[in-house]
Amino acid sequence: MDTVGSILSTIQSPDDVKRLPREQLEPLCEELRQTIVETVAANGGHLSSNLGVVELTVALHRQFSHPDDRIVWDVGHQCYAHKLLTGRREQFHTLRQTGGISGFPRPAESPYDTFVAGHSSTAVSAANGIAKAKALAGKEGYTVAVVGDG
Repeated sequence: MDTVGSILSTIQSPDDVKRLPREQLEPLCEELRQTIVETVAANGGHLSSNLGVVELTVALHRQFSHPDDRIVWDVGHQCYAHKLLTGRREQFHTLRQTGGISGFPRPAESPYDTFVAGHSSTAVSAANGIAKAKALAGKEGYTVAVVGDG
C-alpha cells in the first residue's frame, strides 16, 4: 500500500514519526494496519498481535529517541509496525520470505532492533541487563520492555 501521498511512504526512521503533526497519526496507523494485513495475507505471519500494537509502536517511536533509547519486544512477532517505521518499509513485502526480512527483531538487520526475541518472556530481564550495562558505561537513555502474552 505504498501509494503516492501516503504518510507511511515518508517515514524512513523514528525521527520522521516525531515530525508528523498529530492529525496525521491516525491515518499513519491506518496505513500501517493495511500494509501489515496485505503482507501477512500474502506471506503468512502474526496478524492480530501486530494489529494490536500499532498505536503503541507509533507512540514509542514519538516519545523515545532511537536507537539511543532501546525497545525490547517480549513477543518478537509484534514488531511489524516497528519494522515499517525503522527504514524497512520498502523491504516489508519480503517479510518471512527466503532472503527477506525477519518476522522478529534482529539486531543484524537494523540498529533499531535491540534483542532477538520470538515468544520468550525475556523482555524484562533483557531490558534490565541493557539498562544496567548503559548505566555502567555512563550512557544516557531509556530501555523499554514491551511485555506481551509470553
